[in-house]
Amino acid sequence: MEYIRRIFLLFVITLFFNSHLIAQKYERLNGAWNAAFIDQEINDKVDFRVELHFRTIDFVSVWDQKIFRPQLIFKASKNVQWFAGYSYLRNFNADVMADPRVRTEHNLWEQVLYKTPLNKGFFATWIRLEHRLQEALPLQKEKALKSFDFSSRIRFRVIYDRPLTTTEVKLPTSFVFYNEVFLLMNPNGIPNQFNQNWTFLGIKLDLNKKITLNTGFQKNTISKSSGNFLINRLWNTTLFYKL
Repeated sequence: MEYIRRIFLLFVITLFFNSHLIAQKYERLNGAWNAAFIDQEINDKVDFRVELHFRTIDFVSVWDQKIFRPQLIFKASKNVQWFAGYSYLRNFNADVMADPRVRTEHNLWEQVLYKTPLNKGFFATWIRLEHRLQEALPLQKEKALKSFDFSSRIRFRVIYDRPLTTTEVKLPTSFVFYNEVFLLMNPNGIPNQFNQNWTFLGIKLDLNKKITLNTGFQKNTISKSSGNFLINRLWNTTLFYKL
């Protein structure tokens, strides 16, 4: 019951923010997000993972973001996993004429994932805490003038995975949904400001025992300055590969 209450709370948070955004001003972009998650098992309890993300706008013609994210995964039990890692991000200005155009970010993060098996599929939720060093604005061309601002952010994701086929078929397929809320934190470590909301609908294809492919539509709603919001509609494809 405690887990169900947490799921309900996260849905309430999501609905609150989505209703709050209805009356705001939006800028809309279309893009693609391609990623690869590569896992190497260290032992029965620990995996090493590297994530590579490549995001574009104007579908595939303009760079939006590149991410390199190594991490360790500790499998505490069948349904609980702990993560810790580092992310290196290159965030690109949508204006290709901007100079400089790239804003760099380094962050350290911790995450816990809890999965609840269902008769068909599973519910899961994870919470991630990020400690971010972002290149200070306005961006500087000279390296000696660059500086970084520190901040923290917390992320809540709810996931629903339901098989659409039996496991005996040649290509097992599942329906996948997730919604994720990002909240900025004040210097006291208290979430106090909406940052982003992600919603994904798609399918998962188990290509073989080592390779899984997720692909589908994702909408990212991102808070900008002065009450304006950016909506980025993406076709998201992620390859999971176990070495």
